[in-house]
Amino acid sequence: VERYRAEIKKLQESEAEIKALSFNYAALLKEKEEQILRLNQENGSLKQNLNATNAALSAARSESSKVSSNGINAPKGNGDQSPHQLRKSASLVKNRHGGNQMSNGLTSKHDGREKELADLLEEKNRSLEAVQASHEQQIKQFKMELEKERDKLVNVQMRLQEEHKQNESFQEELKLLKSEKDKTFTELSKLRSELNGKMVEIRRLQMELNRQEDESTDDTQDNLKRAIATLEKENTHLKMEKNELEAALESSRKPLTGKIDPNASETLKLDSSGSSPRMQEMELSLQQMEKDLKETCRERDKALQELSRLKQHLLEKESEESEKMDEDSKIIEELRESNEYQRAQISRLEKALKLAMAGQEEAKMTNNNELQKSKEIIDDLNKKLANCMRTIDAKNVELLNLQTALGQYYAEIEAKEHLERDLALAREESSRLSGLLKDADQQVELSKREKEEILAKLLQTERMLAEGKARVNKLEEDNSKLRRALEHSMTRLNRMSMDSDYLVDRRIVIKLLVTYFQRNHSKEMKTSSG
Repeated sequence: VERYRAEIKKLQESEAEIKALSFNYAALLKEKEEQILRLNQENGSLKQNLNATNAALSAARSESSKVSSNGINAPKGNGDQSPHQLRKSASLVKNRHGGNQMSNGLTSKHDGREKELADLLEEKNRSLEAVQASHEQQIKQFKMELEKERDKLVNVQMRLQEEHKQNESFQEELKLLKSEKDKTFTELSKLRSELNGKMVEIRRLQMELNRQEDESTDDTQDNLKRAIATLEKENTHLKMEKNELEAALESSRKPLTGKIDPNASETLKLDSSGSSPRMQEMELSLQQMEKDLKETCRERDKALQELSRLKQHLLEKESEESEKMDEDSKIIEELRESNEYQRAQISRLEKALKLAMAGQEEAKMTNNNELQKSKEIIDDLNKKLANCMRTIDAKNVELLNLQTALGQYYAEIEAKEHLERDLALAREESSRLSGLLKDADQQVELSKREKEEILAKLLQTERMLAEGKARVNKLEEDNSKLRRALEHSMTRLNRMSMDSDYLVDRRIVIKLLVTYFQRNHSKEMKTSSG
C-alpha cells in the first residue's frame, strides 16, 4: 500500500510536471506566435522601407539626370552675332546667371539629399543586416526550441506510456491482490469450517469421554456393589447357617455331654436295652447331623474358598479395574491434557482467528478504502490522462498549426530571401547608383568648373558688353547716321524706282544691306551701296 501511495505520489508529481510542461509549452507557443507576428511586421516595415528607398533612389536618379542635363547644356557665346541677338544673349546670360545661382542652390540641396540618402541607405543596409542576423539567430533559436519541445513531447509521451504501463501493472497487481484476498477468504472459510469441525469433534469426544467415564464408573460401581452385596448376603447367610449349626451342635452336644457323665455308661447300658431304637435313631440323627455338619463345613470351606476366590477375584478385578482405571485415568489425563492443549490451541486459534478476522476486517476496510482511493485516484488519473490526451491532441493541432505557421514562416523566409536577393540587387543598383552619383559628382565638378569658366566668360562678356555698349552707343550714332543715309538712299531708290532708267533689284539692295550689317558697317559696302 505504501508502494502504491509512493507510486501514486510519483504519478501526481509527473502529472504536475506534465501540466507545467503544457503551460510552458503554451507560453512558448504564444511567444513564438508573437515573435512570428513581430517578424511579419518587421518584414512589412522592411518592405515599406525598401519601397521608400527605391522611390527615393528613382527620384534622386531623375533629379540627378535633370541637373546633369541642365549643367551640360550650358550655352556658349559667338563673336559674330547681330546686335539684337547679342541683346537677347546678354539677357539670356543674365537669366542663366541667376538660374546658375539657383542651380547652385539646387545642386547643394541635391548634394545634401544625396548624402542623406547615402546615409539612409547605409543605415538601412546596416539595420537590414542586423535584422537579418537577428532573424537568423531567432530562427536558429526557434529551431532549437522546437527541437527541445519535440524532445520534451517525446519524453512526455514516453512518460505517459510508462504511466499507462504502470497503471496497467497496478491494475494487474490489484487484480492479483483481489484474487489473493479471495484465496485468503476461501482459506479462512476452510479454516473456520475445519475449526468448527474440530470443535464439534472435540465436544463429541468430550461427551463420549464423559459418558464413558460415567458409564465405566457406574458399571464398575454397580458391579462391585452388586458383587459386594451378593457376597455380603452369602456371607451373612453362611454366618447365619454357621451360627445355626454351631447352636445346633452346642445344643446337641449339651445333652450328650450331660448324659455322658460317670453314669453314662450305666445309663447307656441300662437304657440300651430299653431305649436302643431311640438311641439308634439318635445315632442316626447324629450321624446325619455330623454328615450335615461335615457337609456344612465343606460347604463352609467351599464358601470360604469361594469367598476367598471371590475376594481374590474381586482383588484381581479391583486391581484390573484399578489398572484399567489407572490406564483410563492416564488416558483421561492424556485426553484432558490433549483437550486442555486443544482448548488452549483452540482459544489461541480463536484469539488468532479473532485477531486475524479483526486484522482481516481492518485490512479489508483499509484495502477497501485504499481500493476506493486508488479507484478514485485511477479515475482522476484517467480523467487527467484524458485531459492530457486532449491537451496533447490540442498541442498536436497547435503543432500542426505551428508547422503550417513554420511553413508560412519558411515561405516568408523564402520571400525574405527573395527580398534579400532584391536587396542585393538593390544594393548593386545602389552601388551602381553610387557610381552614377560619383559620375554625377564628377559631372557636377565638371559643371562647377564649366560654371567657373562660364563665370569667367560671363565676366569677359560683361566687359565685352560694356565695350559693346560703348560700341552700341557708337553704333547707334552710326546707325542714326546710317538711318539718315538710308533714308536718303531710300529716297534716292524711290526716285530711281520712279525712273525706269534707274531701276534696281530689291534683292541686290537687301543683300547689300545684309553684307553691310554683317561686315560691321564697312565703309566699302557703304560706298558700294551708295
